[in-house]
Amino acid sequence: MKKYTPYLLLAPALLFTAFILVYPLGQNLVNSFREVSLTRSIGGWIGLSNYEKVFSDSLFWLSFRNTALYACVGTFFSMVVGLGFALLLDMKLGRITNIVGVFYTIPWVISPVVAGFAWKWLLNDQFGILNYWLTGLGIVKSGTTWLGDPATALLCVTVARVWQFYPFAMVMFLAGLQAIPHEQYEAASVDGATAVRRFFHITLPNLRSVTSVLALLGVIWSFNDFNMVFVMTRGGPINSSMVLPVLVREYSFVQFDLGKGSALSIVVFALLVSLSFGYLKVLSRREGR
Repeated sequence: MKKYTPYLLLAPALLFTAFILVYPLGQNLVNSFREVSLTRSIGGWIGLSNYEKVFSDSLFWLSFRNTALYACVGTFFSMVVGLGFALLLDMKLGRITNIVGVFYTIPWVISPVVAGFAWKWLLNDQFGILNYWLTGLGIVKSGTTWLGDPATALLCVTVARVWQFYPFAMVMFLAGLQAIPHEQYEAASVDGATAVRRFFHITLPNLRSVTSVLALLGVIWSFNDFNMVFVMTRGGPINSSMVLPVLVREYSFVQFDLGKGSALSIVVFALLVSLSFGYLKVLSRREGR
């Protein structure tokens, strides 16, 4: 009886996980092969028709491009900003380092919905503080619609994503910096290496594994990010900031085509699983070193 005790103790958690993860995923997979709508009765089995409708929709390819830009560009600049702040914190300037470090990590602990509304207020064309500052400096005219302009909407949500993700990158890079042996820097200084050379020939090579893990995690999380984009722009204007997670909602609850929305969600799931396998492969290589 004792050998079954661990399984009995784990059973509630496993059942709960199956209920909130496995069952919805399985039902979503079934719906992707059926004609399912919120406005009419459930139709029959239609095979790959929903997937064909998704891949033949120009909005899907626009959303895929926007998602790739949002994920890759946002992750890249998050890592650049995070590395910069990590280098500052690694200077160990005393007690001020701990105080400043707390402020640097605030964006990471704020709810994405709250952060999205904060950025929406910040970029408001009538009473947003960004317009107030820029018009005061004479850089832009009053009433600039940052989130209402197709040319700047995706850029704005990407900047918000950089602000939200950089603290995690900063903490990861800071841990990597503190693991670099100081003997390497001392030997390079004795050989006459400048600070720039030490950064490119010692710091960056030692952060290679951290960088690869951060890049994959950032792309995976950004690829699946719904809250920030939906709160700030809802994919508009004119679908200029539409991303795949928001498009799933558009298909399912705006166009009322649950079958098509399910098919798109399965496509997104497959892409995320592929990226996750890449992450696990990189992580296994890192642990094997």
